[in-house]
Amino acid sequence: MRIAAVSDIHVLHDGSDEPLLAKIKERVEELNPDVFVIAGDISDQLDILSDSLARLNVKNCVNLFVAGNHDIWFEEGDGTSSLEKYSRVIGEICRKNGFRHLPDAPFELESYAFVGSTGWYDYSFKREDLGIPLDNYERKEYRGAVWYDLLRIDWPMTDLEATDLFNQRLEYDFSTLSDNVEHIIYVSHHLPFQNLTVYKNKLPWDFYGAFMGATSTGQIIRRDRRVRLAISGHSHVRQMINTDGIVSLTAPLGYGRPNPEHLEKFVKDAVVAIELEDSTVKIDDFVSGDLSTGLPYASFRN
Repeated sequence: MRIAAVSDIHVLHDGSDEPLLAKIKERVEELNPDVFVIAGDISDQLDILSDSLARLNVKNCVNLFVAGNHDIWFEEGDGTSSLEKYSRVIGEICRKNGFRHLPDAPFELESYAFVGSTGWYDYSFKREDLGIPLDNYERKEYRGAVWYDLLRIDWPMTDLEATDLFNQRLEYDFSTLSDNVEHIIYVSHHLPFQNLTVYKNKLPWDFYGAFMGATSTGQIIRRDRRVRLAISGHSHVRQMINTDGIVSLTAPLGYGRPNPEHLEKFVKDAVVAIELEDSTVKIDDFVSGDLSTGLPYASFRN
């Protein structure tokens, strides 16, 4: 089983990322995977999400997408809620453009199954030693720093309720897999394990760490001994770890944009090539860290 994976492309609204998308598709085609995975955060605008998926569709392989928090941000004046985006609209857009929205249903291929969720956060990744009151996490604000989901997620749930809902669906998806499934690849946007989170001993960075994922999600994954690999995004600092025999990695591209002459290398570093043979996971040339370090940052918000 050969997998190509990337996340957090954050496609710009002005069309200037067309060469970037073309290079990503070219790189994936070069890798010739059985499955191409995008672990969230293409765009908060549905027309850009649709166009980007159409450009990224790779023939002769299965294309999988998991929505990230930016993808389900509501659009000003559009009227489509975050919950409607996640539960219906993004799935329709995926089908239209040759992708499967993995949270809608797991995908099985021979003895392998891909199970996906955006995941969410319940503040279990917070640094207790900072002494920040729980109320600040619930309000997503500390000393003037705001976690932007506060302003762009409009579903009628608390973060703990959302985490519980996604966890229940994850457990359900695991329970409904075919009997011949021996190996599971979990794909999410938010992080399943806290040790994928990077803390820098500075604020507001470490305050934002509480919004990276949920310990409870990782516990569900650990309990199912079929899980071999976890692919996620969200954190823009690329990491790869081994947790109880599960290889877990983040595959973000990020907000940085290189000069055109460096675009090919940038994309090669961003797209992760993964080989699975039964329970063995092989990943060569994984590039860790923040790919955007030293690059001009793109403006991604309206």
